[in-house]
Amino acid sequence: MAETVAPADDAQAHSIRFRLTEPEVAKDPGEFFADLRSKCPVAHSDSFDGFWILSRYQDVFDAALKPQIFSSASGMTIPVIPQPPVICIEQDDPEHRKYRRPLQGWFTAKRMQELEPEVRRIVTTLIDEMVDHRKGDLAAIAAAVPPMVIALILGLPEKDWDWFREREATTLRLAQVGDKEGAGAAANDVLRYLSDRIEERRADPQGDMLSDLAALVIDGEVIPHKDAVSLAFLLLGAGHETTVGGIGGLLYRVFQDSEVRDQLIEDASLVSVAVEEALRIETPLFGLGRMAKHDSTVDDVTIPEGDRVMLMWGSANRDPDVFDNPEDFRLDRENSEKHIAFGAGIHRCVGAPLARLEMQIVLEEVLLRMPALRLTNPSDVNVVWTVGREFQDLDSTW
Repeated sequence: MAETVAPADDAQAHSIRFRLTEPEVAKDPGEFFADLRSKCPVAHSDSFDGFWILSRYQDVFDAALKPQIFSSASGMTIPVIPQPPVICIEQDDPEHRKYRRPLQGWFTAKRMQELEPEVRRIVTTLIDEMVDHRKGDLAAIAAAVPPMVIALILGLPEKDWDWFREREATTLRLAQVGDKEGAGAAANDVLRYLSDRIEERRADPQGDMLSDLAALVIDGEVIPHKDAVSLAFLLLGAGHETTVGGIGGLLYRVFQDSEVRDQLIEDASLVSVAVEEALRIETPLFGLGRMAKHDSTVDDVTIPEGDRVMLMWGSANRDPDVFDNPEDFRLDRENSEKHIAFGAGIHRCVGAPLARLEMQIVLEEVLLRMPALRLTNPSDVNVVWTVGREFQDLDSTW
């Protein structure tokens, strides 16, 4: 529950205990989100040096559409990870627009169509490794596909893929427990690695996305080296961890209910519906931060200039004012696509087409190759909260 304390000012009057760092709450956050929306829709937590939380769909959506009020330029992570500002995602317009435009060109429908056979090859290879054993951990597929795909696109060697995942997980884990120095060191390991790869592409272009980044022209000039590294860092992280959560949430929701599984086997056209509904109810990234550029009022609560604000996508996507019976996973829901799992406004996730492609291919291939699959213990899935969600121990048989 969102426990409030006696009022003194707006922050204290709306103070709550931020519980998404508690594994049991992160595993099933519906009650926490509902309590926030109904009792304290504009809340304040003292965790992570203090921040505000917007939890209702309309408040979150409206704030995302007002970057002139709720800025991304001072960082979007809560807790704050001590690392250089990430180009594009941690910029406001007009600078943000200059970098986003070329990024959008890398995630067009045409490029996704061209990429589909390679993504399917990666997925089927992973499934082949599990099929013969008749039992396995679906989380292994969820965890492996996104880093393999984004590394493939960037042009990074397969031998380094596991290292990326370990460094990213370490960064988030240390930030969460307050070890800013350790988190910064882990993030800098990846930045140094990417810096070396960008240098190599400048000298010897390989026709991959790293080569495109190294040669990217903004305002008539090739971007500085540090900006190319920052963009590579953004793509590696954004195309990785959140999609792991997206695939994990999708598999968990589909295979905990044999009726849902069978319905999808009978009607493959519903796979895309399942993807959107999973993104809604199992939002991979619970929330992202902004900073108030000046005093702002939301639902009669004043958020002071300079305070951090979390836009709680996960709670917004379960708002009963928008989604009927929001805690139910339904293939007949007519407005699942209204979810804001990918954010909204100018910072809506540019890689959303890639995430959807990966989620859809994984579900299609698992249903095809393991149609009798079931979760060994569907009520006991261990979920660890980072800045999003990561599903572990999705043990299954088929």
